[in-house]
Amino acid sequence: MTSISNGYYEYLPAGYSTPGNQANYSVIIFLHGQGELGDGTSAQLPKVLANGPPKLINQGTFPASFTVNGQTFSFIVISPQFISTPTPSGINDIINYVIQNYRVDINRIYLTGLSMGGGGVWNYAGYNSTYANRLAAIIPVCGASSPSTYRANIIAATNLPVWATHNNGDPTVPVTYTNTYIDYLNAAPVPSIIPPKKSIFNANGHDAWSTTYNPSWKENGIYNAYEWLLMNQRGIAVLPVILSSYKASITAADKVLIEWTTTQEQNNSHFTIERSTDGITFINIGQVPASNSLTGSSYSYIDNLPTLGVNYYRLSQTDIDGKIIYFDIKKVTIEDQNAKAFIFYPNPVISNANLELNFPYTGKLSLSIYQTDGKMVKQFQFNKTSDYILQQLNLEDLVPGYYNLEMKGINFLNSIQFIKQ
Repeated sequence: MTSISNGYYEYLPAGYSTPGNQANYSVIIFLHGQGELGDGTSAQLPKVLANGPPKLINQGTFPASFTVNGQTFSFIVISPQFISTPTPSGINDIINYVIQNYRVDINRIYLTGLSMGGGGVWNYAGYNSTYANRLAAIIPVCGASSPSTYRANIIAATNLPVWATHNNGDPTVPVTYTNTYIDYLNAAPVPSIIPPKKSIFNANGHDAWSTTYNPSWKENGIYNAYEWLLMNQRGIAVLPVILSSYKASITAADKVLIEWTTTQEQNNSHFTIERSTDGITFINIGQVPASNSLTGSSYSYIDNLPTLGVNYYRLSQTDIDGKIIYFDIKKVTIEDQNAKAFIFYPNPVISNANLELNFPYTGKLSLSIYQTDGKMVKQFQFNKTSDYILQQLNLEDLVPGYYNLEMKGINFLNSIQFIKQ
């Protein structure tokens, strides 16, 4: 099927394969829990039938059709078995596969899952706006995903309908996960026009799925999960911006250049560039006004002060009405040039150490070794005759402990910490 799934169950509506039938159908993609992981073989694939829609289908109790607003619908149901915890990109590959191989109404693609799979639903829908906009609605059941304002803000900004369920006494995935996600959705800077729903069952145990997926269970007697899904569909809307390229790269001066190109814009106000050191918490570092050209434009922004190490950059677009679309996150690593100029190894050292010096300086160097109390215990003197040298140091007589190696030359001073074993 894809790189993360070697097998799956399909359920097709009655009449799907009838000659001459060219109808497109709503599709449910079900993501199973951790206990159902497997290699997709005939020996392991049946584990997927343990819970949720595939269990009902296998038992013959899944309704053939549902009527919503006077219109009758039948579902395609696809239940893949995952080799390991599914990633957002892996789930996206599943959706691509389903669209390519089945007659799917692309405005009615629904994603649901339980526990690990419920976490996959949250993670996919909140990964970026492109993924969220592929879905018509989601039902994460006791989703094993640590709540994230980043994901919640994307889900809210794309107006993706959410119905999350959980047991209040769940000992495996805390109910606070679902409660916090819903709180984040309600507090999003661009709130969804469709308020998120949650159903917290007064029950112990991890199993919130038997109730959620039971067609006979209707919250307040109004609709079941499948009918609620069908109440939602994606409209055929024109995106305010079509992005053709987007990249982040390091300049010669260790600055970061973010570049992107659009092929079409309408109702576009501006772009925002954000930076993060952990990929979770972002800060706004700049805005670029939009040209709002129907034929597109090229843009760039330079981050003059990236941090040493890993930097994550997130680009978003804000339209004239204030709606925000988030694009993918780019990762850039700024190496510490000072660390590259002074390399000491091995560390910890047993007897002899190597000191690599690689910087534009020639002349006398003084190396002094200090204990942590500031007492100097060893000193070396030598001439640096080229930009790069490799100097061997005999440290066999040092007692085990922590030390500072101080390097001093004309107009520079540097130090390295090491451990003597």
